[in-house]
Parts: sequence; C-alpha cells; structure tokens
Amino acid sequence: MILIKRIVNYTRVSLKKSLRDVMKSKNRMIAGIYSPAVFSLDYEEVEYKSIDGKKLYAWLIKNENAKKTIVLCHGRFNNRIFLLKFLRIFVETKLNEKYNILLPDLRNSGMSEVSKTALGYFFSYDIYSSLKYLKDEYGYNNFTLYGFSQGAMGASLVPTLFENELEEEKIIIEKMILDSPVSNVRKLIIKNSYIGKIRLPYFLIIAAINQFNRFIDNKLEILRLSKTLGRVDTLIIQSEKDEVTPYEMLIYEYNKLDEYSKSKTKFKAFRKGQHVRIYLQYKEEYTKEIKDFLEGEENE
Repeated sequence: MILIKRIVNYTRVSLKKSLRDVMKSKNRMIAGIYSPAVFSLDYEEVEYKSIDGKKLYAWLIKNENAKKTIVLCHGRFNNRIFLLKFLRIFVETKLNEKYNILLPDLRNSGMSEVSKTALGYFFSYDIYSSLKYLKDEYGYNNFTLYGFSQGAMGASLVPTLFENELEEEKIIIEKMILDSPVSNVRKLIIKNSYIGKIRLPYFLIIAAINQFNRFIDNKLEILRLSKTLGRVDTLIIQSEKDEVTPYEMLIYEYNKLDEYSKSKTKFKAFRKGQHVRIYLQYKEEYTKEIKDFLEGEENE
C-alpha cells in the first residue's frame, strides 16, 4: 500500500547531503568543520549493531569525570549533523563537563545501514542498542535520552518496550527530553493520509493502519505518549505553531496522563517556532529549560 511504503521507505540522508544543505543554510557553523570539533570537543567515531543486526555509527564524546551519559536522537530525514547545533547548549552551560555524549546515526540515516523505519518504533531498537553498547564497552549505565520528532517517540518507547532488558542489564534511564515529539502515531498517519492533495477514503486509511500495525509487531496502541510517559522524569518541548507534530495532538496525549505520570512530566510550550527548530528562535529560554531540567532545579 502506497501510504505505508511512504512511511517505512525513504531515501537515507547521508552525511554528505546534510553537509551540503548546512552550507546553503543561514544557520551554518564554522565552514568546513561539521563534527564535535566545531566546539573544540574531542570525540571518537564508533560502530556497533542494533539488536536486529543493523549497522550503526555515532560520535562519542567521552568525559573521564562524567557519571552520566546523554544520547541525542534525531528524527526522520536527519542524522547526527542535525544534532551538532544542540551541543552548543552543553558547551555554554558546561554540562558537557558532567556528561558523556553520544550522537548516533539511527537506522537509515547518515552512515548507518539503509533500513525500513516506522515513525520511531525501530528507532527505539537503535536507541536501546546504543545504551547497551555503551554499557558493555565503557561501563556507562546512567542515561538521559534527548530526542527530536520521531527520535523523541523512539526515545519515549525505550523504557516501555525494553523494561525487562534494562532491568537485566542494570541500565538506568534517568531522564528524557522530547523536542517536537511524535505524540500519537495512529493519529499522525490519519492526518497525513493524502496522495498529493487527495484525501484517501477512510476504509483505505484503516487498512493501511492495520497493515502498519502488523509490521510493528502489533504495538501501535502504545505508540502514543499517553502510554509511554510516567516511568521517567521527562521534559517535553513543543511549539504551538508546529504543523508536523501538532500541538493539539500533543496536548490531548498529555491530558490523558494520570496524575502520577503528569507529576513526572514537565511540558514547556513555545508560542512560535518551527518543527524541531525552537532552539534557533528561543536560544536563551530553551537553553535555560534544558539546564534547569538536567540539573534538577525544576524537579525539587
């Protein structure tokens, strides 16, 4: 079915293409330096596999004094080049001195293996595998997940889908930051059920949703934030003007949380800002939200 093919199959955005796009943009950094070195940070290129065998690549910034690790998780049509701009937050606040930082190419992104994706579901495999790799290779076991769009949905799924594995591996996900998250996969599919400008008939949409559900092991019902939040202290960052992952859809999911889950979830809305571009418009306020959340000031 065309709708499902459009969701699960898309051209991998290589690092070279991202570099070309950055050079054309107004938000480019230092010309010719597109790695953590742009912030004078030492890093390693690491290679590992996801739990289903997909080959993954990442930049790892190690800090010998760090007891915690942050894993940044990009979304669809992006890769670790997109994540670079957010390193500025950690450098300016000196949080990079307290954390190890991993910037991976999730599947079908950057240098990582071409693969089908599923609006964050298979990204969760890669994110969990990143944690396991860091635990096995470096002994890191305390993590914050910082995800964007589909990467945010993938991050939010990890404590739920891999609850038993995390416990067995003694891996702790202490906090999550979700920027412009996909909040309800089923509703997002329905919202985007067009071929060109023609809305698909409802019976075809339902057939596509059922096909997609089978593709993701019949887990569609939990691909919504009202089902995944509440296990981990979480900061949600969202623009009221986001047209890709609508504010209204996110508010609906947030309001469905029980009181305990709401107590573990901070929701910060910004009046303006494009999808996953809030930081570029509200750098000072955005940075303060991240700093306060990671340092625990908002949770005490």
